[in-house]
Order: sequence, then C-alpha cells, then structure tokens
Amino acid sequence: MYSKESLEKVMKLMKETKAHYDAETIEKIRICISGGNRKIGRVMNVSLPPIMTCANCSHCCRYCYDVKACLQYPNTVIDARIRNLVLLEKDPAEFFRRIDNAMNRRRKNKFFRWHVAGDIINMDYFERIIDNARRHPDFIIWTYTKNYNLVNAWIQANGRDALPENLTIMFSKWDGLNMPNLYKLPVFACRMKDGNKDPMKWDSMWKCPGNCDICKAAGRGCVVGESSYADEH
Repeated sequence: MYSKESLEKVMKLMKETKAHYDAETIEKIRICISGGNRKIGRVMNVSLPPIMTCANCSHCCRYCYDVKACLQYPNTVIDARIRNLVLLEKDPAEFFRRIDNAMNRRRKNKFFRWHVAGDIINMDYFERIIDNARRHPDFIIWTYTKNYNLVNAWIQANGRDALPENLTIMFSKWDGLNMPNLYKLPVFACRMKDGNKDPMKWDSMWKCPGNCDICKAAGRGCVVGESSYADEH
C-alpha cells in the first residue's frame, strides 16, 4: 500500500510534466502507443495517467501498480502517460487518428487494450473508443473502467447491443466500492490478501495468469469478456 506522501509525489510530478506539455504544440507531442510488454504480452495498448484520469479511485490508488511504475520511472512512465493525455485534450481527433494509423499498420496479434493505466475520462472519449472498435473489426479490443455511471448512461441511451462485438467493457470491481452493474457487464476484481468485504464468486471467475498472451491462447478471461480476478500483489 502506498503512503499519502507517495501519492502526493506522483500527483506533483504529473502536474509538473503536464504543465510542460500544455505549453507545447501538437506537432511536438509524440503519442505513446505500446506494442506490448512483459506483463501483458503482445497486446497493443494506450494509457493515460493514473489517479488523474481515474474515476472512483480513492480506494485502489493506494495499491495501483502503475503508481509504482510512476515512482520508479518518472522520466519515462509519467512522461508517456501525460503526453497522451495532453494530446487527447488538445485534439481528440488527432489522438485517435494516430492510434488508428498504428492499428492499420499492425499485421498480426491484433489485440488492443485501452488503459494499462488510466480510465474513460468522459462521454466523448468513450464514444470515440466505440467508433475506433467499429473501424477495426479485425481487432479484439477491451478495457477496464470504474466510470460505471458513464457506461451505464451510454447503454441506457443506445442499448447494450449497440456496443461493437469486438469491444469488451470490463467493470473494474474494487472491494468496498459500490458498483452499479445495471447491464451485467463482465467484471474484473481484486482478491484481497486479508479477504474481501464484498462477496465475490471467485470459483466462477477466471483467475488472471498475469499475461494476456496466456488468455489469448486459452480463449479465456478479459480477451473474451469473461469475468476475472487477480490476487492482490
């Protein structure tokens, strides 16, 4: 668990970095689109800053693995997350155009994950994620969110069937946090070391093996929209 001082340090560093890029032109801001890493495997992914863009994170920010990465590698991790956020804020269309271009160049392993860090920030952003999935039906795409009310509002207005078949929205469940899952979306939860106050049916859920490539090969877990969990780590 991270201390209040550690969280304040991360927020200070992110705000300082953001102030720097806010003063830059779009042409000078490089988007960060990862082709994968050791943890998630060969999965394209785009992230935003933790805490700063995360809904309902007062509980999980104290355990967030991306906070740890920001503390360990601020010059790379914070810089990449903030560049993405500033570009998104300055020109959402350009942000998504660059992502589209990168996905168009992908010849194999067409899997895409939104938000190794960060979350859905507003309705416009969510609708652009949906439009991105429609433009890339050959990709399997998924994301996690605690912005429950926003997603529920979109589904209420449009219907769950309006979500693209290749896009999975996983509600991120954190112990003690009310999660109004009105449309029975798949859930990703954390099993706490000292036990969870909220009852969860762990036996009926897929246990995250810690690498998305394993789930891709098995056809299980978040890749196929199966409710899953990970042990606190």
